Amino acid sequence: MTTRLARVLVLVFFILAGFSQEAVFAETNNKQVILISFDGMRNDLMRRYVKEGKLPHIKKVFKNGTIAKYSTTISPSLTAPSHAAIATGASPLKTSVVSNVWQQSGASLTNKKDAFLTRPEVDPLWLEAKQQGKTTATIAFPGAVPQKGKEADYTVYYGETWSPSNNDKLTFRKASNWRNTPKSYSTPKESELHIEMKNKKNQTYYVLAIDTTNDKKINYKKFIVSKTKELNQEDKAINPGNWGSISIPVKDGQTAGFWYRFSLGDEKLEKETEMYRTAVTSGRIDGPDHFKKEVKDRFGFFPVEADDTAFEKGWITRKEYEQISERFVEWVTDVSLFIKKEYNPDLVILYAPQIDHQEHRYLMSDPRQPGYSPEKSKKYQNYIEWSYRVADTVVGKTVKSLDKNDILFIVSDHGMEPAHSMLEPNKVLKDEGLLVLDEKGNVDPKKTKAIAIPSGSAAHVYINLDSREKSGIVPQKNYKKVRDEVIKAFKDEKIKRTEGSKVVSHYAKEMWDSLTNEGLTLSSIKEDTKDMTGYITNREVHLYEEVRILHKSEKAIKKDNHEGDILLMAAPGYIMGNGASESVKPSPELGTHGGNPYREKLKAVFMAAGSDIEKGKQIKPVSNLDIAPTVYNLLGLKTPSFVEGKRIKGLIDK
Repeated sequence: MTTRLARVLVLVFFILAGFSQEAVFAETNNKQVILISFDGMRNDLMRRYVKEGKLPHIKKVFKNGTIAKYSTTISPSLTAPSHAAIATGASPLKTSVVSNVWQQSGASLTNKKDAFLTRPEVDPLWLEAKQQGKTTATIAFPGAVPQKGKEADYTVYYGETWSPSNNDKLTFRKASNWRNTPKSYSTPKESELHIEMKNKKNQTYYVLAIDTTNDKKINYKKFIVSKTKELNQEDKAINPGNWGSISIPVKDGQTAGFWYRFSLGDEKLEKETEMYRTAVTSGRIDGPDHFKKEVKDRFGFFPVEADDTAFEKGWITRKEYEQISERFVEWVTDVSLFIKKEYNPDLVILYAPQIDHQEHRYLMSDPRQPGYSPEKSKKYQNYIEWSYRVADTVVGKTVKSLDKNDILFIVSDHGMEPAHSMLEPNKVLKDEGLLVLDEKGNVDPKKTKAIAIPSGSAAHVYINLDSREKSGIVPQKNYKKVRDEVIKAFKDEKIKRTEGSKVVSHYAKEMWDSLTNEGLTLSSIKEDTKDMTGYITNREVHLYEEVRILHKSEKAIKKDNHEGDILLMAAPGYIMGNGASESVKPSPELGTHGGNPYREKLKAVFMAAGSDIEKGKQIKPVSNLDIAPTVYNLLGLKTPSFVEGKRIKGLIDK
């Protein structure tokens, strides 16, 4: 029987059996799927930048691929639960990844579990596909933590921070006892760099300064950082302002390291010289025996993601800050494409965080935000635009690497909203007598009936149930009564006259301008700005837009699935904090997410390109829950029963 005839018979069999042509296509073709998640990429901002010609590579995906009108994620719209939904096709009730942090039953009432180091309760794409005979790879993807037997075939993830960044001030003196030093036209000088390491012996490095300019002047413009005073080929000389790097062996065969640069204010080195270095970081790499060494030899250590502290303290310029972030994204992208090319996995999943990172810090677009000015808003918008352009570069590199059997998915976990105020839900619980603080201001678990654990614009409220919590005091019979008290407290929480004055006092004029810009007339607003809070009270702005009961049955109440008993989601413009001192205060962050995922600025992106993907097409809105079942279909795999999403229709041109 010829191969062609066999294929025809298989096709006829499936059609007669009632299978769609698209399902047959998935069953009979060997595809490679590459999925990139850009944390925080907003659907509306991405489209605006494409329209303005600022994202040429993504624009080509528009032209040569298929894009959804938008994508929505789950509630709460936070990074960890949203990525768990992308990876599994299941909602938080099944994945148990309910927030970025949560209170774990059986532990202290105030304990917080980090979701990014926790794998979903149901198997993610990379594990299910692996179990069905496919080869998979994950690079920096949230939740893809290397765990024995539970990781992809090739896994790269965030490791440890061994030492924070620093801006050292070095004093130079005449060098002595160096070997193999380059020629210097002035007497070489030396200094020492000391790094305090976490859980490891502190590190000392020697710094050699040389004068390589034969101009009969003393000007030290080359620096060499070395572990010993005997130089070798790995000890590179760098100019001030340029970057150098140092690798440090750490535990279990891992390699950590840092990047550094010198700022030269005194060419004779008679004064202190500044040496900035990034944090010392390492990655967690898992795969075949040779894989870890290959990554290390080709790409070096896992670099730091960003350094906001250094930028805020003036240790580095904005340009240098961007170079640090770009280095991280480039490292992740290059490692991913290396794995794709060298090992040919069926599924490659990678992650880029820079958009989310910039939006949290610099999304200033609402006059009610603390410190708002048109000039600062414009400056900060350039920072955010830069992060989208970095994403565009990643897309360009990845598209260039595609071959005829590859399919590229570009997704995001959520969007981002501007934040002007911070809520403290535990203040509400304290005012109602449901949360009690001791003399030191700490939560008293022996008197507290409920506590809120916030993250972003969402918070889970946990009732201190005696049959569930370590120091529980609420009897099972009183559970519903306490729950109803909590619900009423948050549903009644509005901007009141006294609270409003606290908020408005920080930026009264900006809020006034914002209210008038909404089309309100002076007849509906008191002209005296000092009395603006009367208008706000009349509007009855509900601070907690949604107060949702999560547990309904006694069995569910007792189950340790990480969810709180009540989910709070803030109104637009509000972020939630951990304190219990004020109901409303100025927001410490300018961007937030976690609220209702159907709000315009929280909508995510979905687009696809590559083998047999329809070109220049826009399809209906999709859900992040739909991504996993679509990948299963394209790889010809069985979709697990726990998947709640549906295969995305209209992608394949067949």
